[in-house]
Amino acid sequence: MAISGGGGSSVSGVSSEINVTPMADVMLVLLIIFMITTPLIQSGVAVNMATASNAQEAPEAEAEDATTVTITRASEFYVNKQLTPEAGLMDKIAEAYAKAPDKPLFVRVDVATPFGSVVRVVDMSREVGVERIGLLVDREREEGGLF
Repeated sequence: MAISGGGGSSVSGVSSEINVTPMADVMLVLLIIFMITTPLIQSGVAVNMATASNAQEAPEAEAEDATTVTITRASEFYVNKQLTPEAGLMDKIAEAYAKAPDKPLFVRVDVATPFGSVVRVVDMSREVGVERIGLLVDREREEGGLF
């Protein structure tokens, strides 16, 4: 909708201004799509981890060369997001650890996983020479705050 500023010209209803409303609508839709899909891409293997109120931050767990073993509630084992059968788990851990021997091994476990599975992974890791093992947990949320 154009507003006429008066003047003597009798051009009927033609406006040379850009209407940015459709462009803003498209941008908002794209923003919403990216906000929804980005966490799905980054999460990897979904596990419901245990929570702890005094958990320490472990920024090296998010590093590209970090070795992470994930155990799901169905006792499926993932080494660096790759599904690994339990029979080949020790070889995969040794291979991943050999790439970064100075880094700790991180274990992500679903809260409903039998404890014996965690013990087997820690035991296998110790057998291949891993000395630093970290158990990843979610931080408990405080009442009335974000964290």
